Amino acid sequence: MERMTRRDASGHVVLEACPGEAAGRLALFEDVCEAIAAEYGALGEELDRLRAAGKEKSYQFREKMGRKLVDAQVLSLLRAKGLVP
Repeated sequence: MERMTRRDASGHVVLEACPGEAAGRLALFEDVCEAIAAEYGALGEELDRLRAAGKEKSYQFREKMGRKLVDAQVLSLLRAKGLVP
């Protein structure tokens, strides 16, 4: 990834790209964060439905659980950096 910012010697962020381009990339990042959070919630509901049907051992359940765990890890990393609530 080509960075659009850098930190100077005092730790302040310095923008090295045009503001419009940086804002566009920020918007895409925010879209991705929202999509991951929405998918995480939807997967939880789908897993609950499969559990209620007694399908905890099914391929579909295991695949969705794997996706939910990946989403959880990504969200955890973003929270640790203060990027999502």
